[in-house]
Amino acid sequence: MDSVANRYAIALLYVAREENKIREYINEVESIIQILDDNEELERILKDYGLTIDEKKETIDLCFKGKINEYILNLFYVIIDNKRGAIFKQILEEFVRIGYKDLNIKNGTVYSTIKLTDEEIKSIEKRASSILNSTVILKNKIDEKLLGGFKIQVDDFVIDESIQKRLSDLKSSLLKKEGKE
Repeated sequence: MDSVANRYAIALLYVAREENKIREYINEVESIIQILDDNEELERILKDYGLTIDEKKETIDLCFKGKINEYILNLFYVIIDNKRGAIFKQILEEFVRIGYKDLNIKNGTVYSTIKLTDEEIKSIEKRASSILNSTVILKNKIDEKLLGGFKIQVDDFVIDESIQKRLSDLKSSLLKKEGKE
């Protein structure tokens, strides 16, 4: 990760800690990242070296002033003042990453053949949280390669409760028994 982006992210984390609102800041920053993802033109404007600082700040004001936390808005101004618009999104993503780490929250994915209900996801999150000794937040993604069951991936940790895994385990078990007899 870019050390410059990390420094800005850490500065925002300190402010969020002081206000005891890390989770709220993360939610807001994730929404802003989604806005940037949905509006490539906005991200291009922030990166554009041909635009003046004032033009970029006007754009930030039009998009966000009065709609987001004032400290986050002020961070945007500092980023623009220091001509760091090219790493604007990186800074926000780094803040989310270190914010979750600070709160001991891990994000992951639960792969399944069908869309899981919110209750099912919460149940799986609870199980994964217990195993990983962290709060786990999962997004459900459909994996058509699975025959059934589900697979959870959080960072490098995988819990495989798929039918393929069970069949593979059964096959290994049978081959071991066959080789021993």
